[in-house]
Amino acid sequence: MKQDGHETFEEMVGPAGSLGRIRLLAANRANRTRTKIKAWTRIRLPFILPARGLLSGLDGGIDMPLHIFSRDPLILYVPVGGRRPLYALAAFCRRLAPRRATFLLMPNWTLERPAVIEQIRKDLAWFARVCPKHELIFLCNTEEERRLIAGVGGNAIFSNHNLMISEDVFRPLPDVPVEYDAVYNGRISHTKRHYLAFEIERLVHVTSSIGELPPAGDRAFIRRLQAQSPLHSIANPLVDGLPGRLTSAGVNRVYNQAAVGLCLSAVEGAMYSSMEYLLAGLPIVSTPSIGGRDVYFDPDYCIIAEPEPAAIRRAVERLRDRAIPREEIRGRTLERVKAERLELMGYLSALKQRMGSDDPPFSEWPFAGTSGLTRWAPVREHLREVAALSSGRI
Repeated sequence: MKQDGHETFEEMVGPAGSLGRIRLLAANRANRTRTKIKAWTRIRLPFILPARGLLSGLDGGIDMPLHIFSRDPLILYVPVGGRRPLYALAAFCRRLAPRRATFLLMPNWTLERPAVIEQIRKDLAWFARVCPKHELIFLCNTEEERRLIAGVGGNAIFSNHNLMISEDVFRPLPDVPVEYDAVYNGRISHTKRHYLAFEIERLVHVTSSIGELPPAGDRAFIRRLQAQSPLHSIANPLVDGLPGRLTSAGVNRVYNQAAVGLCLSAVEGAMYSSMEYLLAGLPIVSTPSIGGRDVYFDPDYCIIAEPEPAAIRRAVERLRDRAIPREEIRGRTLERVKAERLELMGYLSALKQRMGSDDPPFSEWPFAGTSGLTRWAPVREHLREVAALSSGRI
């Protein structure tokens, strides 16, 4: 147990000292070790391989998300994150070096970490030397993130990635009755601190796994959530004990079944689900955090509570009992979102003109929401797609 008496993440997947927990922890350590070894190699290769020749394709299998924002001029939207955020981009750009291109880089995890900023400083020097025709623009989730990137020579603007959430998908559904005090959309991860919600009387989880635990650990974690209370539910369909995916419309329906949305991690990115809650009209209970999810919070309907289960429960009950009209929360959020979208549209219009485009300025929001915006594929596949945009060869 932690000093405050709360379960650790490990204890949530099995009682302390139990054989099952020992096996799960051993499997988890082995999984982490394999992942670290692979990551150590993967994040270094792109910066040492040549652009041409037999060895140049060794990193072509690295997966990365990418969206072709503009074909001519070539502008690509690329989420970045992790300990070395630019490694996959380096694998892509190294072989695209002869071609002029601009990259809009969206941090999907906070860059407000000294070691990460120092690594970005070093890697930006590599890009300047190897890919001088490429312009990298960071779309930062917080002003502090923008300041840090600018401080190491990066080109950065403040543009929180929650602007990308579609208000057409996430919206109030007046015909859906409220069944839960709160909803928590959080993947299976120690960073999400699910235990902070355990004192809430009626709770629904939306969850997923990205492999931080082995499958046995994921199953044990799901069982722990199910066992917490008969009034706590998991909205996802369970397949062989593992959570299946919900559609975006399905997630929105779950939001509408709850009175309050929860944000419980201490450090992450700007947290898409925080904006999804607001657009669905939910007030929010959050803990103090780094990453930018609080950019659109309003004290009229968002409470920053201490990271204690009792404090979270009390904050949820306060907002639940206030019954703030959902359309009010959504409307006030959209006012801010639309103003910042206009700023970004102006910036992107000027960028295209600076790159030689004759297209008129954007009159409508040019992004179609986060669902399906970027496509995950190996670097070599993205390169073939970009090469097909013109008669030139990469």
